[in-house]
Amino acid sequence: MSSQKPGRNDPCPCGSGKKYKACHASEDRARETVAPPAAAPAHPLARDLQAAMDMLGDSDMSRVSETLGHLGELLKQWGPGPGLRFDAEAFEKHVSRVLERLDEAVERDPAQARNTLRVGTVRELGTRSFLERLRATLLSRATTAGLSSEDRQALCLGALLASTPKSGKFQPEDRPVLDVVFDVQFREWSSRQRQELASKLEVLVSGADDISDEARDALRKAGQGEMEPLVKYVEGDPKLAARIAHEARERSTRVEAAMREPSTPSVFTPEEQIWLTTVLWEPLRALKNPGEDAEARRTAVTGFLGAAKAALQDDREFIEGMLERMRAQSQDPKLDETTRAFFSDAAVAFEAEPVRMVLAAILTSRNEAQARSAEEQVVRADLEALTRWTPGDLEPYRKLLTDMKLPAAAERIHRAQLWLASHPVAL
Repeated sequence: MSSQKPGRNDPCPCGSGKKYKACHASEDRARETVAPPAAAPAHPLARDLQAAMDMLGDSDMSRVSETLGHLGELLKQWGPGPGLRFDAEAFEKHVSRVLERLDEAVERDPAQARNTLRVGTVRELGTRSFLERLRATLLSRATTAGLSSEDRQALCLGALLASTPKSGKFQPEDRPVLDVVFDVQFREWSSRQRQELASKLEVLVSGADDISDEARDALRKAGQGEMEPLVKYVEGDPKLAARIAHEARERSTRVEAAMREPSTPSVFTPEEQIWLTTVLWEPLRALKNPGEDAEARRTAVTGFLGAAKAALQDDREFIEGMLERMRAQSQDPKLDETTRAFFSDAAVAFEAEPVRMVLAAILTSRNEAQARSAEEQVVRADLEALTRWTPGDLEPYRKLLTDMKLPAAAERIHRAQLWLASHPVAL
């Protein structure tokens, strides 16, 4: 068949017998005017991803270090956000726990202690799921309008370094992007700790008329994050140190007196109260019935204090949860001013002397812990009606708390069940 295009008056090549102009000419013209398919648009981050890959392939890694430093600045600028930080609660608990163990190491070699903390935190929290969220978040942020090419390349580099193999093991400490996240989050955490300390000290000395200009200047600097002048001033001023100690004692006394008032709410949640009842029942019963012998009474008091201290050491989350809740209640606009002031004082007192204040709350508080629902109130009433507690007796309460989406509370009841398995409570 000839490939030459027929003339308008020639027979149509289709064999219809009609002239080409009356048959397929219009269709052929339309087909010839259709534009070829457009090429697929390039990915908006194609160039930036390529630039990031080029950095990783370069034998000189200085650009990678500089770009990761820029990524850290972006994360700091944006502040905590979903996918850009380790879980805040898990981070704080892990860092606080590790720093307690590294107390002496920090004094000897701060840099080495910090490196130990960094590696441990990254291994603990740098999971595959976290890296996947981080990668997706960084790529999403990279498409934000108004970013410079330097910004986009930093985000793309971070996303590439957050990529993980589909299967098999990987070493989180080998992912430098996790070091960037740790550095930023640790600075934020440290800043909050300094600000909280400065705030507490400022409250303690705010009522003193004889505080020197040097002390006030140290407080001002502490509020700006420079703690060293304040620490040195407190260490070198016995009068100020004595006033702080005196104010702390007065605060604890106020809190204990307030807990005796019927109008003061309990500092415990219901499951905390049940947990304390289980683990302290025997020493509490011995304390309330010590006998006439002075040595027996002394033994009962010592046993009760020791049991309470051991319980709080075994369950560090107990005090942490209380303090977090008290601080929130001290700012709750739904509460009256007196109650907010009580929780503000209680947060400081319980943090400074957790064992003493928990015991004071157990022995002096006039109010029961407030149930969060009618169902919880019913389950608690059923428990209080029993004369003996076993692990099975607490199971309905544990299930209810699970249904109420309170996993931490349910876990505390589970701990009480484990205790009851070998320490049944006869009420």
